[in-house]
Amino acid sequence: MTPKARLNLFLGIVVVFLFFYIYDRSRPFNSVGNYSYINRELDILTDPFTCNNIPERKYLEQRGLYYVLFNFVVAQRNFGCSETITLTAPGDFQFLENLVPLIRVWQGAVSIGVYAPGNDFHMALASIAYLRNCEETLIKELVSFHLIFDVDHVPNSQNNTPLIDSYIDHYDCSIPPPWETIKQEDTYRRQNKLFYPLNVARNVAKSAARTYVLFPSDMELFPPRNFVGNFLQFAKENLKLFQENSKSVFVLPIFEIEEGQTIPENKTTLQEMLKNGKAIVFHKNICLECHKVIDGDKWIEAAETEGLNLFSVGKRQGAYQYWEPFFLSTQKEQFWDERFVWEGQRDKHVHVYAFCLMDYDFVVLDNAFLVHKPGIKKVKVQDEKYSDQVKKTKQIMKGIETELQNIYGYNKKCIL
Repeated sequence: MTPKARLNLFLGIVVVFLFFYIYDRSRPFNSVGNYSYINRELDILTDPFTCNNIPERKYLEQRGLYYVLFNFVVAQRNFGCSETITLTAPGDFQFLENLVPLIRVWQGAVSIGVYAPGNDFHMALASIAYLRNCEETLIKELVSFHLIFDVDHVPNSQNNTPLIDSYIDHYDCSIPPPWETIKQEDTYRRQNKLFYPLNVARNVAKSAARTYVLFPSDMELFPPRNFVGNFLQFAKENLKLFQENSKSVFVLPIFEIEEGQTIPENKTTLQEMLKNGKAIVFHKNICLECHKVIDGDKWIEAAETEGLNLFSVGKRQGAYQYWEPFFLSTQKEQFWDERFVWEGQRDKHVHVYAFCLMDYDFVVLDNAFLVHKPGIKKVKVQDEKYSDQVKKTKQIMKGIETELQNIYGYNKKCIL
């Protein structure tokens, strides 16, 4: 090859390299956000953040009185430890309808613990297939499902197919989803009067998450758009709050809106709804002190700003001693007490009491919030329908206070 030919070849390679470099830097956001851009900007997170070596394969685990099929249906996309945040949530097949609007605003990894005893198992599989094939494509890309059922209510296999191999990823999209074809009172769970192991499902969803930062939430709670990217940028700028020895969790104020209203996607819209009475602080009519955040009135009045920043910091003490906030945490934070079920209430109360004993800071974020699925609650269903289970929970709590104080130490400012 002549010197001129070698020069032309070299210049050609350089031109091709520059083309793909410029193309990659200028690509618009794809359906789940431009995560390659986030990676370049937040590589600094990779070193201090480490994740558990969680298997990606499907496997069975017994958890007390329940079987768990981990990774029964897994998301197509794999994320690095600090590349996104995993939203973890409990539910049954009738809650899964909320995944469509949730994933459209979340656009990050999601891990769902689905309680599915008896025939509800097959209804759950059909619901998952419907969501993955007939609804939002982001569900197939981003959401993993883990199935839970009682050891005394193992589902029957169908067509001689073992349960662990029973999922088929197709659905006739011309027929409605399963949650529209069966009433709540006709589900296997309700017919057999089974209590909903909410904290078991929460722990399963968390155990299966593969990112360092987690958001333990519910499928009926919706954050604003662009939250994941904004929070990762916040983490980059506040790394000391995420170190192994840090005792900080990150709170999102939570609100309810009237039936028929559109869920606000930014703080400015939320503030307008609060002013005209179309939105209120979550459970204002039931337990305002349970969900009013530190400096909550000032938070509501403060104008929306760019990005995400620290607004206020405090303890779950004094005026906030009965607070039950929803917050982001990391892999290192503790799990929920699995003796509690949804019907008996107090499923989160004990959890945050332990955080008080451990002297955690609750960091309230300025432009981030949660909005519950439209419809303002005026009474707790459990108080009327499950009074016996509520009484049982109160008995359990009498012993838990001593347990946790023995584990973490006594603090008179922490109230259970």
